[in-house]
Amino acid sequence: MQLHYNNFLSITDKNKKIHIDQSKSHEDEIDSFITHSHSDHLTSTTQNTFASKETISLIKDVQNKIRNGSITNFTEINYNKKIKVNDTITITPLNAGHILGSTMFFIEDEGTGKTILYTGDFNNSDSLFLKGAEPIKADILIMESTFGKPGFSFGNRDEIYTSFSQSIKKDIDNNKFVLIGGYTLGKNQELISLVNKYLNEKPIVDKDTYSYSKVYEKNAIFLGQYELLDHNLSESNILILPMNLISKDLINSLSHQLNRDVSSYIATGWNYNRSSKVYHLSDHCDYPNLLKFVQEVNPREVFTMHGFKDELASSIQKKLNVQARSIDNIQKKGLFDY
Repeated sequence: MQLHYNNFLSITDKNKKIHIDQSKSHEDEIDSFITHSHSDHLTSTTQNTFASKETISLIKDVQNKIRNGSITNFTEINYNKKIKVNDTITITPLNAGHILGSTMFFIEDEGTGKTILYTGDFNNSDSLFLKGAEPIKADILIMESTFGKPGFSFGNRDEIYTSFSQSIKKDIDNNKFVLIGGYTLGKNQELISLVNKYLNEKPIVDKDTYSYSKVYEKNAIFLGQYELLDHNLSESNILILPMNLISKDLINSLSHQLNRDVSSYIATGWNYNRSSKVYHLSDHCDYPNLLKFVQEVNPREVFTMHGFKDELASSIQKKLNVQARSIDNIQKKGLFDY
């Protein structure tokens, strides 16, 4: 089995080649595997594309409509059910805990007994409706490092839910309108669920958040009540929007329109401001949980990708005494035998 990384992972064994989260389309005989449906992990292609049922649903129902181009040829995969790539290589999809349908890939060479765990974007903490990713022992761990730097420590998720909802309740009790910014796919569904479960409030949401939320419900994730934004702001106490739309100008405009003070929040792992209070709700692991995951997988070598790659690799070597390096370091070496 040979691995190559040049913006995405390529695996070659004998006459078979597969890509994971490829960044551009390739020949139809190369199979494509997708970890999840965030747009930065997708590219238009006619290749046979392996993805979870939920990921396929999100792409077909929403992503293909809002992106330029589409993915047209899918093979549905199921968690914990092996896929035979050829006579020696199998891939087992595992829950990644990142967003609906997100998938890690456990790759086995049955000829040598060697194993690789590819995480993609993942979160090993339970959310309101998703189970966190669970580790599996592997020889090689290829992992994301979005928050792979000391200082990114988010704390207990249930405590964040409680604190966040208490702050919103206080605002509403004081007749304030509440504006919350998050990512339209993944985070905003969690925010809808949060304000329903903790506050019994029905938020108004933007079009993309609404469309993705309907796909969650189609896949048996019931978020609670919410309404599509349509000249109806006076009918709710809460508006949930894409985070990039939150600004001081929007806050002032809403306050003027509604004749109410506006409290603004952003839910993210990053230290954004945008004239808003930040609550560190993330769909990724924080730094302590990334290290914990490495310990539990117990690999002989780790390759880090996305985000703070070098910083996380350095921490893994120093704190855990496990060989680790950024996956970028293998780009220049091309294919190597595993």
